[in-house]
Amino acid sequence: VSKQHAIMPGQSYGLEDGSCSYKDFSGSRNNRFSTPEQAAKNRIQHPSNVLHFFNAPLDICDELGVKRPSSVKVFSGKSERSSSGLLEWDSKSDALETLGFLNHFQMKNPNGPYPYTLKLCFSTAQHAS
Repeated sequence: VSKQHAIMPGQSYGLEDGSCSYKDFSGSRNNRFSTPEQAAKNRIQHPSNVLHFFNAPLDICDELGVKRPSSVKVFSGKSERSSSGLLEWDSKSDALETLGFLNHFQMKNPNGPYPYTLKLCFSTAQHAS
């Protein structure tokens, strides 16, 4: 939630790379808040120390030097191409740091030409186990 009611295009400025600091996504089909009905479908989840992961091999934390979770629960899936489940850290700040560093990280897929894109989100679960 922002304190501003609107962002005005005239308030934009140029960035170091020459691009504009403002872009209008209000007409994008990916905008989940364009109508009150669409906005009501969004589930806003508060930060927690448990993250839900999608589409990733489990050893990614070690490879990238991120603190390992204290508990991991892998969901059984229909395919062995990727995995999903819950990751739990001892603190909310460790989970937040991991989410900020690894969310949407792309890694090589040894079984195909397209990379894995790690997706993380906060979970409603209290614990991973």
